[in-house]
Amino acid sequence: MVGIRDKLKIEIVEHNNEVLPILIRDIGINLKAGEDVALVRFDSYADLLVPKKVKADEIQTLDHLVDAINNQCWILPAVYRGYITKIFWFKPPWAHQFQDGKYQLQVGKCQETGVLKVVSTNAYFTSNCVYSSSDRLKNIHTVDIYVSTGGLAKNYATTIEKSHPSIYDHDSGSESLDADNLKKDKSSVNDLNHKNDPTKQRVYPLDATLIDQLLETRQFLIDVDLSFFSTDDYIRKQFDENEYEILRYVYTRIVHDHSDMEIQRYITARENALEQIRTLMNEYVIGPKSDQPIIIENPYLSALIAIIRHKKLDWQAVHNYGMHLSDTRPPLHVSSEEMVIYLTEAMAKILQSIKKDPILITISRCVDDGHCSLEQADLIQQYVEKKLHILYKIDETIGKSLLRNNEYEEEEPKDRRSMLISDDENSPSPPNGLPNRAPLSGDRPLATDITNSSKHLALKKDVDIDLSPPSNTNNRLSPSPSVPSPSKEHLSPGEIIKTMSPSSLSEGSPILD
Repeated sequence: MVGIRDKLKIEIVEHNNEVLPILIRDIGINLKAGEDVALVRFDSYADLLVPKKVKADEIQTLDHLVDAINNQCWILPAVYRGYITKIFWFKPPWAHQFQDGKYQLQVGKCQETGVLKVVSTNAYFTSNCVYSSSDRLKNIHTVDIYVSTGGLAKNYATTIEKSHPSIYDHDSGSESLDADNLKKDKSSVNDLNHKNDPTKQRVYPLDATLIDQLLETRQFLIDVDLSFFSTDDYIRKQFDENEYEILRYVYTRIVHDHSDMEIQRYITARENALEQIRTLMNEYVIGPKSDQPIIIENPYLSALIAIIRHKKLDWQAVHNYGMHLSDTRPPLHVSSEEMVIYLTEAMAKILQSIKKDPILITISRCVDDGHCSLEQADLIQQYVEKKLHILYKIDETIGKSLLRNNEYEEEEPKDRRSMLISDDENSPSPPNGLPNRAPLSGDRPLATDITNSSKHLALKKDVDIDLSPPSNTNNRLSPSPSVPSPSKEHLSPGEIIKTMSPSSLSEGSPILD
């Protein structure tokens, strides 16, 4: 087993990428030959990309990677270093980057460029241009990733949830956030994109027995991202719905042919298109053409630049955001305090089902990057810290703790084995007795009626926030640019394989057969 300190500590950081140096310092250097650890994480984002500006050889030797990586690419470098071979990712119900199931990824050094690449035809990797076939890689490391929707897995379902139709398709193991979806045909444009993905296996949602079996021969660490409980999206909130669809159309293009040759062609074309978009934005926003009329053949990019100009947005932040758009929208859901409590209990049930204790716990606030709102972060952190202290004997907390002295001693730790029973009569129920879901096309936006209590901000109702920014006549483009329907004469610079209207992009996770 890992030669690690006997004391269990919590390290609280602001950014996810700050966890990697902690992992290297406290765990990696103590691993014996042939040993590895598992990562149990609670997050709304996958964070499974690889750094494009760091050579694989540097990842093997460099111990201070915070400046070289970002929040989306801190996990796979640890896989490449041989530290992690199993990842259990619990996501909230509104996160759809990956569907529930088991994914086996291979990460290795590209023989041509020297950077890390991933063997997977999933759109998450191809659209971010990090795909490679295995024959182009060397020093390959494999990781098994188990994805499950926290609070909804069968083994942790609450009594109130069981009174409603199952949220799982029993044939596929895939999730559906509302009962109506069970009656709908799940085929969509995204299904075709991910069909025959060899990295994806259909499995039922994680249960306690499976987790214990997989952790039987290895230690594990826990990473809790506050965005798991309430997810913000700073960029998306600056656009109204029509403007955001324009943004998605400019950047979102998916390859439908999964042959290696076609994917390589797609990646080359996409990289060229993204560079073209970056160049035009720079010229028309802050460059020599910033005070000139926008004369661009593509009307969608022209409209997006007009929006950025009018609202005085940070074009580089918008461009960086757009570059990472795949076939599903990034998660956005500002939770009520009741939902925060509900997901905290869901997290506790999962952790209580694991018979052994972790060797390290990290908490990532993710306020600075806009993934968790400042108004809610302190409240969520208090709930998370308190629950972790109830579950485990914490010997040390590094970073800014928000717990008052002995606050967590109000409750006694429960027997973890008692949580293996799925029909827990004392389980908290989600607000209104219904699990949260992403908005359907016929839904009306629900207002975020906000009350400000003495110490925190909470929503009266747990709903997806309205995508339109606050009413401000000085910061709105009115009306939004009128954009014609997609046609062969007006293709986005991002168009590679097939014209796809942004409205056809599913909010839900793609089904991978």
